Amino acid sequence: MNWPTIVEITSNDLGERKVVVRWRRLALVCLGISVFAWMTGAIAVWLFVVELRDFPEAKFADIALPFRWSHYRAAQGDHYIAEAERYITKNDYISGFSKLRTGVAMSPGNSPGRILLAQFYVANRRPDLAQNVLLDGIPFLQRNREYLREVLRFLLDHKEDAKVLAVARELLRSDALSAEDKRLVAFFAASAAFFRGNYDQAEDLIANHRLIEVTDGVLLQARLDWERGYPDFAILRLQSHLKHAPDDEPVYVQLGQFYRERGDLAALEKNAVLRLALNPLAHAPRLEFLYLYDQQHWTARLDQEIESYLRNFSGEPAALLALADFAANTGRPPLARRINDLARATAQSTKGTALMVAEAYIVVHEYQTALNLIADYTRTSPEWAKQFVPVFNGLQTVALYGLGKPDEARLFLEHLLAQPNLRAENLIAVSNRLAAIGVRDQARVLLARAWETDPLNQAALTQLVRLETADNAVEALPGHLRPLMKMRKPSHEVLQAAYDCLGGDLNLFLAPQVELLAALKVSLAGPAPQKI
Repeated sequence: MNWPTIVEITSNDLGERKVVVRWRRLALVCLGISVFAWMTGAIAVWLFVVELRDFPEAKFADIALPFRWSHYRAAQGDHYIAEAERYITKNDYISGFSKLRTGVAMSPGNSPGRILLAQFYVANRRPDLAQNVLLDGIPFLQRNREYLREVLRFLLDHKEDAKVLAVARELLRSDALSAEDKRLVAFFAASAAFFRGNYDQAEDLIANHRLIEVTDGVLLQARLDWERGYPDFAILRLQSHLKHAPDDEPVYVQLGQFYRERGDLAALEKNAVLRLALNPLAHAPRLEFLYLYDQQHWTARLDQEIESYLRNFSGEPAALLALADFAANTGRPPLARRINDLARATAQSTKGTALMVAEAYIVVHEYQTALNLIADYTRTSPEWAKQFVPVFNGLQTVALYGLGKPDEARLFLEHLLAQPNLRAENLIAVSNRLAAIGVRDQARVLLARAWETDPLNQAALTQLVRLETADNAVEALPGHLRPLMKMRKPSHEVLQAAYDCLGGDLNLFLAPQVELLAALKVSLAGPAPQKI
């Protein structure tokens, strides 16, 4: 084979030699060598990534072609996120978190990865970092409706109403969103405005984006009607919606709440019947009947409904636990014991139902029996008792105060407050039990700790201010009242009670009295819900 020459040496008639370089041929040869070297290197890198880095999804074209390197980076990020999920399944959270964070940085458009990383931050009590992760993903995922739903729901759940409105404002201006996506965004914006008491803004969003055509919009508009003091109109709106959508379960649930608040037990029972007819295999409507019959002291009908409930749902752990909760809340220890025995007989977990037995005895003031049960649980199931230390400590605290043993009770209370990762809901529940038996100082201590644990927990702060006002414990009241007034629609009743307390003669010399009274007056000037 004759290869084309790149350099030629020629001689003229006089014998002079001349070197001639074929530059085009040289360029082609250099190009060929470069391409060969590049492809060889790319193949080596690809094989290295696929075989040694365990990344079989890597595409050769993404490695070999520079304009596809961004695709390779995203694919590698997706691979890291998949690896992170495998680590998490094996409970190796440190490795999983490391891979997950790297993967999201490399593949910013990976929706499940971003949501999982945000959940990691929330679990480690860093909702601020979780919020940043979710918001940073909007430019890459604004056309992903489910991702937008997750982000806006997260912000709403964490009471970031102003942030919801700001994000919604930008998204609603975007041409990239479809009409349905904008309707979703508008619903969350309207909800945020509603929670902050901006009813006109909420109604404008509902009207401008035709939210009244969907169930969520109908429910929100009904709640606006209710808050504005038009309960009949709110109920009529929901009833009218059910004529066109008779199987809309959330509407029945909201109607039940309205009837309960009005004390209209006949309408509440009728609504429960309709819910049961809509879904006869669900346990929630049947629980509605139980609470209704208990409230009206219809013992025979209640017993009959309990037997029917047990026949239909004895094999469903969630339904049994809900019934056990009913037994505890209404003070029915025999029923709670029966449910616990049934759960054991059907090989279901008895952790929750056993606790409900002890709580049922506390509700009926049989404190010693409750303490004996807890001691028995601790002795027979030490690992379980260790897992539920805060719950056990809370129950023992209430029982010992109920028995008139404050010194022993304080020991358990201190042990409870010393536990790591306390949940505000547990502290509120114990506080309510203590307040019910007159141990109000300790009830306030628990509420203060609940609010410290979860500064966004409006229920804890509202109840704390209510107790401090009722007990004229005004030393810490200013530090609790100010943040309460900045929260979503603070209770008009609680603010009025605080105003009356601070304006009394006993608190004339309280340093911030004038400032607080002025702030309360402004808050109370807003529209108050009418008595219904």
